[in-house]
Amino acid sequence: MIKSVLLVNLLFLFLGCSKEKDKGIVPVYEVPDEFQPLVASFIQEGAKRGDTLTINNLIIKYDYSMNTSYCALCNSLSLDPTVQKIITVNPNVRCSNNAEESEALIFHELGHCILGRSHNNQLLPNGDPKSIMVEHNVGLYAPCFYPIPSCEDLSYRRTYYLDELFNEQTPVPQWGQ
Repeated sequence: MIKSVLLVNLLFLFLGCSKEKDKGIVPVYEVPDEFQPLVASFIQEGAKRGDTLTINNLIIKYDYSMNTSYCALCNSLSLDPTVQKIITVNPNVRCSNNAEESEALIFHELGHCILGRSHNNQLLPNGDPKSIMVEHNVGLYAPCFYPIPSCEDLSYRRTYYLDELFNEQTPVPQWGQ
C-alpha cells in the first residue's frame, strides 16, 4: 500500500513538472518610465547589429535595502523565456553622472538578463576594459563630467562597446591597441 501511494505521488510530481505546464507562464513586463527609453534603445541597438529582441518578461525595480556596493543586479543569466527577468536598481548609491553612464549601467544589466552574458573583466591591449560587461565601470564611453583639462571625453568608444555587447567576437578597435 505504501509503495502504491509513493508511486502515485511520484507520478504526479513528474507530470506536474512537465513542459506543457510551463507554457502557461505569463511573463510580466514592469519597467518604470525613466528606464523605458533605455530598454527601447537596447532593443534598437540590438536590431542595428542584427539581433532581433523581444523583451516581454522584464521587471525593473528599486530596492532600498540593497548592499551599497552594487548599483544594480540582474536575477538570472538564463535565456529561457519562461524565467522572469528582474533588474534591481540601488537608489541609495549614485552610480551615474550622465545619460551615457545610466545607459551603460542598464545595458550592462540587460546584457545579463536578456543576452545571458556574464561579467567579462578582460582588458584590451591598451589596458581599457574589453567589454561593457566589466564589473564596476559605467564610465566606459562617457563624456567629461568635470570641466578639467585632464578629463577625456570617451564618447567615441560607445559604438565599440555596444558592438561587443551584442557580439563578443568584435575585433579590438584602433583606440584599444
